[in-house]
Amino acid sequence: MAVFQSKYRELSFYVNGVKHSFASGSFSTDDEEVIAVLETLTDAVRVDEQSEEIEMKPEDKPKSRKASAK
Repeated sequence: MAVFQSKYRELSFYVNGVKHSFASGSFSTDDEEVIAVLETLTDAVRVDEQSEEIEMKPEDKPKSRKASAK
């Protein structure tokens, strides 16, 4: 499922003559043609891929530093 966000609450676009609209600034779909059009829109950002990239693995977390005893 591809999820897109827009700064506009009611952004509308057409794919093959069919009108699609964002609801409350969000739009989700599994349709590959719709996804291809959304990826070209400058006012829409795909957010489902970003959430997967941001997650840190336990080994990637910074190690805590101890205070020096000076």
